[in-house]
Amino acid sequence: MKDVFGSNMCDTSQIYQCDFHHPQLNLAGNGKIRERPEADFVAHFAQVYQSQFLQIHSRTTRKETLFVREVPVSGNGIADLLVLSWAASIAPSDSFSLPLTEVASTIRAFEFKLSNWRNGMMQAHRYKYFSHASILVVPKIKLKAVKPQLELFKTLRVGLWGFESETGSITCLYTPRPKQQIIPKYANIALEQISQTIWS
Repeated sequence: MKDVFGSNMCDTSQIYQCDFHHPQLNLAGNGKIRERPEADFVAHFAQVYQSQFLQIHSRTTRKETLFVREVPVSGNGIADLLVLSWAASIAPSDSFSLPLTEVASTIRAFEFKLSNWRNGMMQAHRYKYFSHASILVVPKIKLKAVKPQLELFKTLRVGLWGFESETGSITCLYTPRPKQQIIPKYANIALEQISQTIWS
């Protein structure tokens, strides 16, 4: 695995996307790729969240970030968005380099649903196997309908956010504190997948 720092340092300002065979693409007709409004929703959210990360997580000491979309984690589905964050005190230099699996990063996993938030909540719950915090993002207009189930989200420790694509507004209704993954080895699988994406 190549280094995340030093001469092979990745561009943390970029939003990466895993390059893998996506089953939805098989459903395209007449050689045309189907429109994916949810994918557009995710892409816009990622850009806005990246620009507002330090504002949203104002108390974090892990201010360096890496954004990667559509990360497949064996047995746990495909995370719509993974965000890694680590301490800014880990400065890149020619003499200091670490692979992603050795950087003490916080992994936040995001699932997005334009509808059927219950399925999204359960999918986000699965992401806890490899992430420190898992969050479901729905259109902001849908939050009112989901809010009565907020205690369920808290019980499952799945975050609930709303996003208004037109204005770029993120509403953080519930954000769980990062906690050790249920099965840490799955985190390494996710990090290895991200490494392959970054340096492919």
